Amino acid sequence: MKKLKIFGLSFILILILFNFKVIKVQGNSMYPTIKNNSYAIVDSYLHKLFTIQKNDILLFIVEGHEVVKKIVGFPGEKIEIEGKSISLENNEIYVLGENPKESIDSRSYGPLKTSQIIGKVVLVF
Repeated sequence: MKKLKIFGLSFILILILFNFKVIKVQGNSMYPTIKNNSYAIVDSYLHKLFTIQKNDILLFIVEGHEVVKKIVGFPGEKIEIEGKSISLENNEIYVLGENPKESIDSRSYGPLKTSQIIGKVVLVF
C-alpha cells in the first residue's frame, strides 16, 4: 500500500512538472478576464485528450511569440466576424482577444494552425 501511495504521488508530481507551465500575461488584450501582468497556469498536454470548447483561453505561438487568446472558431467552421464570413480549413482555428481595441488577434494575422496551440489556460492569478 505504501508503494502505491509513493507511485501515485510521484505520478502526480511528474504530471505537474511536465504538463503545466506558468506564464506572465502582458498587455490588456484579454482584459477583463486576464489583467495586465497577471500569471496563468497553462496545461500543455491534457487539452489534447479532452475537447477544447468555444471561448476556452489558449496559449499559442504566433510569429515566434507566445500569445493568449480566446478560441471562437474551429476547423471546418464558417464564422461571422465584423460582418465578414470566414471559412476555416480543417487545421485552422480563429482566436480573438476580449478587448478588441487592445488586441492583435486573428482579425490581424488571420486563422491559426492547430499546430500552433501550446496549451489551455486553466488558472489565472
